Amino acid sequence: MKNKIKSPLILLAVGILIIGASTAGATRAAMVYQSKIERVNFSTAELSIDLMEEVDGEYQSIDEETPLSFSAVANDTSFKIGKKYAENVRVVNNSNQTTGYSEYVRVVVRKSWFNDGKQTNLDPELIKIYVADGWYLNEDESTKEQEVYYLTSPLGCGNGVDFITGIKIDNKITKYVEVVPVDADSPEIASYVENIYLYNEEKVYIELQADAVQTHNGADAIYAAWGVRATCDAVDDGNIVEVNGVSAQ
Repeated sequence: MKNKIKSPLILLAVGILIIGASTAGATRAAMVYQSKIERVNFSTAELSIDLMEEVDGEYQSIDEETPLSFSAVANDTSFKIGKKYAENVRVVNNSNQTTGYSEYVRVVVRKSWFNDGKQTNLDPELIKIYVADGWYLNEDESTKEQEVYYLTSPLGCGNGVDFITGIKIDNKITKYVEVVPVDADSPEIASYVENIYLYNEEKVYIELQADAVQTHNGADAIYAAWGVRATCDAVDDGNIVEVNGVSAQ
């Protein structure tokens, strides 16, 4: 008899930070824009998942009406490049307590830079995302633009676990400068140059994709859903100890 492997559920959340123009080496107040989230195959009768963000000391679901807010950044009127800001996002197994199950969770973080509606060449690694303990970063699936994390322990029904704990724009970005002559008619300043900061008005694009699969026959479910070979310390509800032969502990 074949084991039934449930399809993964997927939740997408997108947030965008706009980095302001710089003056005298400092960055002006940041603006924050959030797009609506998209839910794809969001729930089944047994599996359900939620992303929640801490705002003003309370966690709220990220949904169509309440998207990512990056509240610590938004509340800082003198946004500082190189400063780590608290950004608390957690994953919650909100399956029905009667019909739901424990879940293995994967979160994919995608990062990029945009300006005037087009993706730019600024290094996505300048966007630093800090992740809580208990998550395994799979280097095989990760790139500069994408980081793939697996929660190494099952997430029980009704339980939540921290994922993102902070965000920072690496101060290496201040070295992205173009020196250009000053365009002026006055001979007194005709030989002057000015620094053009290439991150001026750049938009930091951050997308979170969270999905989950059953923990029953966990290794088979993980491979069927995500295409990775996981080793668990128990057939059902075990901890993930290896991913594609690499220790996840």
